[in-house]
Amino acid sequence: METKAVESYINEFEVYLSQLDEDERKDVLEFYREFIIDANLDTSDKIINELGTPKHLARKVLTDYSIKMSEEDYQNVNDGNVPTEQKAKKNVRMIWLIILGLFATPVAIPVAIALILMLVLVVGMAVFGVLLFVFLVALSVILGVGSIFVGLSVMMQSLATTLFYVGAGFLILGVDFFLIPIIIAIFKWAFQVVVIFFRWVGKKLLYGRKTPSKGGQK
Repeated sequence: METKAVESYINEFEVYLSQLDEDERKDVLEFYREFIIDANLDTSDKIINELGTPKHLARKVLTDYSIKMSEEDYQNVNDGNVPTEQKAKKNVRMIWLIILGLFATPVAIPVAIALILMLVLVVGMAVFGVLLFVFLVALSVILGVGSIFVGLSVMMQSLATTLFYVGAGFLILGVDFFLIPIIIAIFKWAFQVVVIFFRWVGKKLLYGRKTPSKGGQK
């Protein structure tokens, strides 16, 4: 039987699930409403003791949802037509939700702090790497183009010198053309490693707790 405590909990819980689409939100609400009623959790204290506060439970549900979407490469979003940039944003949000979920679990707070420090370090190194990469690419392009112009400027004086500088310039630009996609691929791979690691942490957080999950362990 649904009591006022159950209704109040579910209503507050729904507020924090605005990021889910309507059908998914209805399924989640119905799942937890039935769980609370079946478990005879007829007071607010009993519900919170079993499931946590509505906000904490919502974080767990959203984390669970984000992890599943990430694992499926967002194939269930817009028929799989999700741009790479949007996937990256969704994965970043998943990481943030996992960290919030860890902070919502008192025993996991030290882990959350350690992960934040690690994430700050990784992001700092990534930003430094990107800036260094852009600087080196810009410098090499300037050197390559400059070398070609130097070679062309002495063409009437020495053909050998012209060939040397022009050849060196095209070689530098060619190396850039070859290396840029490789470096970008390495950055993308490193980001995916971070995403996979946080997905693993999120699973340990979700399924290591007694809170039931829709579609997961009950």
